[in-house]
Amino acid sequence: VLALVACSHGHGSEPVAASPEPAATTINQAMLNVFQPAFQDYGDTAFWAYDEDGNLDAEQLTDDQWALMQAGAEALRESAQEFAGYNAFIVAEAGAELGFEGQGFVPPEEVQAYVDANPEGFATMMAYFAAEAEIAANAAAERDVETLVAQSDVLYNACKACHMSFWYPGQR
Repeated sequence: VLALVACSHGHGSEPVAASPEPAATTINQAMLNVFQPAFQDYGDTAFWAYDEDGNLDAEQLTDDQWALMQAGAEALRESAQEFAGYNAFIVAEAGAELGFEGQGFVPPEEVQAYVDANPEGFATMMAYFAAEAEIAANAAAERDVETLVAQSDVLYNACKACHMSFWYPGQR
């Protein structure tokens, strides 16, 4: 599934030599401080692009909303690009509790084992996510409402695929 997800759009940049050192930011820090709020800025705001009849209408969005979505997509792209440049990752700080979508917590050691077992797969997912976030940022910049909304779904599904592969495989 990973190969299909990572190659589904054919976008992305040339492979970059991965750093042997772990990423400076933990995955959990990036999820809490960048991915979650930036996706909310992008994905949640995109829903305002529908008129009262359920039709897409770019005029429904204000200049501030377009700017918020572009900034959110750019933050997602930058963070994902950073992770894509590594082949070693630290999931969380010692003692951190990793949320399981409102259903308790996942032990950080468990998630670390999943990531350590396939760091190339994690980096590939991050490269895919960065490429899709670039499309999202461009859609917001160009006020392309159809692509904007479609990319909200693409980014959400990329998040879910990564969670299912690394955060709680086999648990959902």
